[in-house]
Amino acid sequence: MTTKIPQDRTRAPGDRTRALLDSNIWRYVIDNGSQGRLLRLARDSRYLVQIAPGVLYEALRLKDVSKRTPLVSLMINSRFHRLMPEAYSESMEVLREIERVRPQWLRDTPDLRFFNRLKKDWSRRTGGFWVRAANSPQSEAHYVAELEGTMMEEARVEAEVGRKEIMESRWRRIPRLDEMVIRFEYQLPGWRGDPVEAWRVDGMDGISHGLAQRDHAYRDWMEPFIELDSGVLRSAAWVEFWLYLSDKSALPRCWLRWAHQFVQRFRTVTPGSAADAQLFTYFIDTDVVITADRALLQILDECRPYAPCQLPEGKIVPAGPPGVADLFRILDA
Repeated sequence: MTTKIPQDRTRAPGDRTRALLDSNIWRYVIDNGSQGRLLRLARDSRYLVQIAPGVLYEALRLKDVSKRTPLVSLMINSRFHRLMPEAYSESMEVLREIERVRPQWLRDTPDLRFFNRLKKDWSRRTGGFWVRAANSPQSEAHYVAELEGTMMEEARVEAEVGRKEIMESRWRRIPRLDEMVIRFEYQLPGWRGDPVEAWRVDGMDGISHGLAQRDHAYRDWMEPFIELDSGVLRSAAWVEFWLYLSDKSALPRCWLRWAHQFVQRFRTVTPGSAADAQLFTYFIDTDVVITADRALLQILDECRPYAPCQLPEGKIVPAGPPGVADLFRILDA
């Protein structure tokens, strides 16, 4: 009998409203010297203030230590609700869908020692990643840089290429996302020759690329449950799983990542575009997103009618001190 894929705890009725803060909000709070009030509201308000690992990663990427240190010090405070990394959440969605339609791929007796140790490193309140980031931000920043390599730069270049393609195309407005399909220009084993939903191809390519790399986070989370070096990633059954058998509602993070990147092509690429795509996958885990980035919320609203899951409310605040004041009015309501 195969081991069941872990199920994350669902939120019980009556829990506090979850509020996810974009990276710009954290910077405004620091610049305004308002850390104490945010911490008090995180403890006492009706909102559960969330911190996404992707937002902390963005702070750790800063080269200016004088800006990075106070940001990291605030973000790692245990009063904020820490989310799991998006690679974990995406991997669990894929594994649960494999469990549903391709259970034969799962190991009968998975070795979960590394998996449990890694999950504990992210989820524990004392020790683990968050405490290391607090105690040794320089070391964690160096580790993040090594782990990511050129990933963020590649994502930026990919966004620029996508933007150029849209500008050279006949599209002048965003088409219906539920009508976006792809037909391969070559014969792919497992593909039936018909047009397939674009998000499926994007999800297949992204997850397959990650699983093919020894040091990728997708592989760290999924390899304990599935034998990845037995040829499954190159099989027609793998293609069939992605193009036909998987359910969009079961893989919402794959859909959201694709949807953000596609809609972003209709806007000017900024230095934060790649990080926004990362942040987008956390929107499943929150009720309210608070940001000063109007474009981010516009993309959220453009994806909302087609999304396979409920998406959060977006709240826009101005930049700087006025934005901090608006943030506190929202949290203190």
